[in-house]
Amino acid sequence: MRFATFTKSVAVIAALLAGQASAATVELINNGSFESIDGHTVLTSGHWNIYNNITGWTGIGHGIEVRNNVAGSAFDGKYFVELDTTANSAMQQSVTTTAGQHYTLSFAFENRPGVKTSSEGIEVFWNGVSKGVYNNSTNWKLETLDLVGVAGLSTLKFSARGTSDSYGTSLDKVSLISAVPEPETYGMLLAGLALVGVVARRKASRQA
Repeated sequence: MRFATFTKSVAVIAALLAGQASAATVELINNGSFESIDGHTVLTSGHWNIYNNITGWTGIGHGIEVRNNVAGSAFDGKYFVELDTTANSAMQQSVTTTAGQHYTLSFAFENRPGVKTSSEGIEVFWNGVSKGVYNNSTNWKLETLDLVGVAGLSTLKFSARGTSDSYGTSLDKVSLISAVPEPETYGMLLAGLALVGVVARRKASRQA
């Protein structure tokens, strides 16, 4: 292999990796901060309501409670949700994923003020598998999880836990993006390719 040709190949690979990294940062979740209820309904400050579904999200059981400056304020934007509505409920959203691809899920949660911890809690499910119950945060806390996709559609679900008494944990700013390798990862890959090129060049020199 000629060294010049190999160098061009490395440059092409680097460009492709950069393009993939850029594409991987696309947000997969629709309406992650719950700022759209149905595209036209508005909740003014100090009001709340329960909806069967909201933009991007399908309610399961007893619907989705959307609040605007009621029992707390949003982590991002104006609205946030609670899933212990009239009773413990859940909501989910399906997104297109690639088998084996890593995705970074982040979400903010906060316990409802003045409510016992035993009544709080929100459980996260990815393709039907529990990824843990999150509870006992007196202020908004941003949690991050590493998830692996399947071919086709993957389903993310949040479900209320604790006593089913209409007082539960608040949820906001749900985000799901492809996990992007650190810059050091690309550096190590390119360094390895360069080393292969050096070895190939030396081998070619000996054969000349």
